Amino acid sequence: MTDRTGTRVAGSGRSLKTAAEALSALRYLGSAPGGVTAEELGVELGKSAATARYLLNTLCQEGYARREGPAGTYRLSDGPPWGDAWGGSDDTDGAVEASATDEPEPAMARVLDLDDAREALRPMRREDDPVSRYELPESLADAVTELYWRTRQRSYLARWDGDATVIVDARGHQGLARIPDLRERIPVAQAHALAVTKALVATSAEIEELLLAQTDRPAFTATTITTTPGLAAELARVRREGVAIDREEFAEGFCCVGAPILAPDGRVAASIAVSSPARRFAQDSDALTDAVRDVAATAMREWRERVAATGTADHPDHRATDHTGPRRTGPPRR
Repeated sequence: MTDRTGTRVAGSGRSLKTAAEALSALRYLGSAPGGVTAEELGVELGKSAATARYLLNTLCQEGYARREGPAGTYRLSDGPPWGDAWGGSDDTDGAVEASATDEPEPAMARVLDLDDAREALRPMRREDDPVSRYELPESLADAVTELYWRTRQRSYLARWDGDATVIVDARGHQGLARIPDLRERIPVAQAHALAVTKALVATSAEIEELLLAQTDRPAFTATTITTTPGLAAELARVRREGVAIDREEFAEGFCCVGAPILAPDGRVAASIAVSSPARRFAQDSDALTDAVRDVAATAMREWRERVAATGTADHPDHRATDHTGPRRTGPPRR
């Protein structure tokens, strides 16, 4: 099992040391409300500025921190990625001294009632959601690996999960540029700006309706499509051409190409995508687009053939339970 950098997790003292450094960085951020720079964190940890910057960027990607301003100041996020506020799960004096007329909170019931918790976290989930309930075959992990080896760029597999797009698998190698602030769970508020999400949206009437109903879409860069007519036209183009492209729409300096993965019943189940620096994309956009198209087409054909050969179908009622985060399968990341 490997982490995002290609460092083996099991049985590796280095991985434990890296985890400790990340926790130290998190504590240091928490003690500096005015923010810190990579250079300052490097001095604190006794590391180079490059190593400190890597730690900070990782914390940003996972939702624990944010970067502000051209000077590269990093601050702790307003709250942890799982919600609430920092330390919000701890009992406080105020909670102890609550009015006697207040209803006591059934804490154990909240913990045990997973269905209610899931609905609270995903208020836009539909009980009959036909998109997020496919069980993705293991062969799609091979497709992500194939796309990575063909392009040598970061490759992703994503699926819809209630009210967000979730990256369930990824490939890359250490030193390969990452899209800043891209997290494993991509909310609807960002779906208009990324190819990996536009590929899903354009091929699902349910998700498209949800996205087009959003208002006040943020402009992440000067090229972000924010208007409803503009986004509707973009999604129509994706359906015509079979691929979604974002040209520095989410982050300056990064482009992405994505394609839908249709289940054997013809409905979209996932999307596969590759990201690259804008300079590389300007030179190799056709090759990257062709690679995404080819790998997606092969993955869908193999899925159909497997279903035909086994006589079984990956029906939406067979919801996957093991695709909650990026998989770490495939060859070692170099």
